[in-house]
Amino acid sequence: MNKKKSIIILLLFFPLLLIAQEQMESYKAFGVIPQHIPDSLYQQLEASENFDERIQLIEAIANIHIQLGNTDSIIYYGNYLKNESEYHTPDKLTNSLWLSKSYQILGKGSFQKGLYDDAMKYYLQGIEITPVSIKPNLHYKHKLGLALIYIEKGEYKKAISLLEECVNQSDNQEINAFANKYYGDIFLYKEDFLQSEEYYKKALSDFNKLKLEKAQLKVKVNLGTIAMLAKDFDTAFDYLKEVKDMALEKEYYDLHIEAVLRIGYIYKRNKQFEEAQIVLSTAYVNAMQWNQLESQKVISKSMIDLYVDLDDYKNAYNLMTQHQAVSNQIINNQKRKEVKELEIKYQTAQKENEILTLQEEQLLKESEIKRQKTIKNAFLIGFLVVLIPIIALLYMYYQKLQAQSQLNVKQEEINRQKVASLIKAQELKLVKASIEAQDEERGRIARELHDSIGGNLAAIKLQMNNLNDKADVKMAIVNQLDETYQQVREISHNLIPSKFSQNAFTTLISEYIDKLDKASDQNITFIPHPKDKINALDENLQVEVFNILQELITNTLKHAKAKNVEIHVNIHNNILQLLFEDNGIGFDREKTPTGIGLQNIKSRLEALHANINIDSTINRGTAVTIEIPINHDT
Repeated sequence: MNKKKSIIILLLFFPLLLIAQEQMESYKAFGVIPQHIPDSLYQQLEASENFDERIQLIEAIANIHIQLGNTDSIIYYGNYLKNESEYHTPDKLTNSLWLSKSYQILGKGSFQKGLYDDAMKYYLQGIEITPVSIKPNLHYKHKLGLALIYIEKGEYKKAISLLEECVNQSDNQEINAFANKYYGDIFLYKEDFLQSEEYYKKALSDFNKLKLEKAQLKVKVNLGTIAMLAKDFDTAFDYLKEVKDMALEKEYYDLHIEAVLRIGYIYKRNKQFEEAQIVLSTAYVNAMQWNQLESQKVISKSMIDLYVDLDDYKNAYNLMTQHQAVSNQIINNQKRKEVKELEIKYQTAQKENEILTLQEEQLLKESEIKRQKTIKNAFLIGFLVVLIPIIALLYMYYQKLQAQSQLNVKQEEINRQKVASLIKAQELKLVKASIEAQDEERGRIARELHDSIGGNLAAIKLQMNNLNDKADVKMAIVNQLDETYQQVREISHNLIPSKFSQNAFTTLISEYIDKLDKASDQNITFIPHPKDKINALDENLQVEVFNILQELITNTLKHAKAKNVEIHVNIHNNILQLLFEDNGIGFDREKTPTGIGLQNIKSRLEALHANINIDSTINRGTAVTIEIPINHDT
């Protein structure tokens, strides 16, 4: 976020901050970014040439970032430690120890960032290179990290199996304390609050003895959450206020934001909307000053929901724009992070070249020594000449096995692609069948117009030619005209589905979404504003918008794996604005081909002279923005 936008946001929340200072003294907005890491550590790291001192400084800086919750910095220093371990350790045992610690740090950073597959990879590698017989505590810490990933993925049986192994085979109090905490997490997710609270209190007692402050605060956040779900808001508020104050004092900014968000939820549930606004606003300003982009994104989403509850759609819409801007900034920062990683890889490659140069010089010295050796050494060389072809054959056999393995993987991928092609072919058949049905219906209407209305009009023409002031003939003509008019009305009404003429448009969409909510695990939210203008739209436009929404929702349910979907429909300056956002797996627009559903949407929008913008990033969801001119002849 640039400086100008920061000033605008501060001015926007300034009145609320004044109220916070007067009425709620414990919620404060800070004007400076807190200092996280002492400059002396960076200076020592830059000046150090000793391996042991250097690698311990890297670990110390990484652990401070873990306490602060700075995910990008955790991953950066985890990779830093990994590179130092791989290329500068004096012996194999030291290499395994520090490499295992780097995997522990990378696993924690990836997990906090939501990259669960990467975190799982690091923990599995850590388990592999850290035998329980040599480093039992580090071995079980990797297994605890793996269990936590399974909990987040909802694979509780796998998590419990790992936790039982840690508890039964380790006598380390810290390992057992975290195992109890994770058991509490499992029962919390299962909504078994009594069991969850029992395990949390065991863990809290152990963490208190071990003086692990941040772990204690994490448990208290979850105890506050249990009380909040049980609607015991006084107990929940006591837990969360303690965490909020202590986390701020100790600079655990991720826990501070988490506690403040839950306090805001309590105020919201108690319909104390002004207090909720104050709490969330101060948290948002602090997140901006501390450059906590993920926190800004979460808080802005909570404030959008708050303004929707207050029917303040104007502020909700403004914050939606800010929410999107923060999301884009996170994506840009991720790109800068990738550049930094490439720089590290480049530096690592340079170090590898230096190592290879030293190895070549060593080989030259060894060759010189060999040329000066006796006949016994010549015999040894002959033996090596025989051994090398054998090694080469073994290597070729190994390469063949590797090639066969890669071939099997490619064959599986080809089979998956064939299945996907068959599915797409079936979808095309369904589309063709729909088009044929539409053509058949148009033919039926044409025949009805020709046979019924055309015949009546022809009869009227003949009678008009023979009309000689006969009253009975005039009455017959009038009756036929009336009959023809009724047929025209029936045919025209049949062209538009009756549900659109008999029900409010927003009600139709809400009923459709309610059915999907009951039939799936997704949470779909529909927010129209203003409803009266949306319900007054032309019926033809209502049909097109409804079909577009159906296509978007169908694509999300089939492909996105999203838990939450939000649909905003607004009318502003004679423009119908549709914002469709999910928190699914996203996709790469450059690599993903346009599907049939998206092609149908674009075809409908072209007919409406509308604009569409699709914003999607891997693991960060998808946002679709559509603008349709209302006054245009559609």
